[in-house]
Amino acid sequence: MYKLKASVIKEFLVLIRDIPGLIILFIMPAAMIIVVTLVQDSTLKSLSDSKIKILYVDNDNDILSNSLKEGLLKSEIFDLDTSKVNYEQAKNEVAKGKYRMAIIIPEGAADTIRKNIKPVVENIFSAEQNQQTVNFKKLEIQILTDPTIKNTFKQTMISDLQKYTSKIETQILFKILAEQLEKMTGVKPDLLDKPIETITFKETFAFEKETSIKPNSTQHNVPAWTMFAMFFIVIPLAGNMIYERENGSFFRLLTMPGNYLTVLGSKTIVYLGITFLQFILMILAGIFVLPLFGLPVLNLGTHPFALLITALASGLAAVGYGILVGTIAETHEQAGVFGSVSVIILASLGGIWFPVYAMPAIMQKISIISPLNWGLESFYDIFLKNGTVSDILPEISALTSFFIFTILIAYFYEKAKRMKF
Repeated sequence: MYKLKASVIKEFLVLIRDIPGLIILFIMPAAMIIVVTLVQDSTLKSLSDSKIKILYVDNDNDILSNSLKEGLLKSEIFDLDTSKVNYEQAKNEVAKGKYRMAIIIPEGAADTIRKNIKPVVENIFSAEQNQQTVNFKKLEIQILTDPTIKNTFKQTMISDLQKYTSKIETQILFKILAEQLEKMTGVKPDLLDKPIETITFKETFAFEKETSIKPNSTQHNVPAWTMFAMFFIVIPLAGNMIYERENGSFFRLLTMPGNYLTVLGSKTIVYLGITFLQFILMILAGIFVLPLFGLPVLNLGTHPFALLITALASGLAAVGYGILVGTIAETHEQAGVFGSVSVIILASLGGIWFPVYAMPAIMQKISIISPLNWGLESFYDIFLKNGTVSDILPEISALTSFFIFTILIAYFYEKAKRMKF
């Protein structure tokens, strides 16, 4: 017990003297939460608050081009420039970055649609032996895009254009159909000027339990960067272990009564406390700091005990990994480079940078090896699904097992290394 107490005091003194390490552990994660959440939230707002410049070249000036233009203007996120330019001029304007996209409607576009639809309608009202063969002519609308725009934005734009054109084709179909009915009956049908839109979409979050939680950028980013901050403890922890070996204090500790597990226990106690302080700091930032920037307040859910268990289990996994790296690494350079790079890789696999569900299938399977993914999923169950202790047991078990596994490897590795000497 005396050795454990002495080791804990020593670890604490070494830690508080490492100012750069403390900055990495506390200031950097808090700054990252604020910056990343602000960037994500402002990006979403910019789509509605600011307008994207698009060059709209209408060479037809008929129902198709007019309806497309009306639809784009209705979205209220596009600033349409309807200057009369040719293809090469439009291409140069987009290439220079003046516009994000140019849409070029060819001359006779609406007439092409009419010529494609009219034989189809006429075949409906004609006898089978008099039906004519329909040869559809392709209508090509040119879309010039800035190479720097995201593929998701480009695909969304093309999807919207296809939606508008399908409505216009339906409208033209009804007009031609009305003309044929008028020829047959002598009565002109009364058509609506625009298609009827009777279908709307209502979004509802699928919660298993009743909750006041509303998924937003804060609910997603606070747990993600909390996990990242916890595992970045590998750098100061591994660095301190190497420093102990270099100045001889590690070997002096081993000469005291007890065994190496006591030394590892002291490191676990001190650095687990640090990870818990990181967790508290992230929570406070989500509740008090982020709202100062106009961001949503963090909702902790209704199961604080589950949140506490997740924080402790995640902290244990992070400390275990730091001890393992510090035991195996021989120099500060090895510990710093391998520790930071490996944490970034595990964070990428675990869904910190990019959602796991949006990864390729093979990467989704690989992501289950990342302890950051286990912790993040556990936090998400609480922050986004109002999960209970029973809901997070699989992730908690995995994190605790990871801690035990890394500590055992570190213990037997150090024991084998000492036996060589």
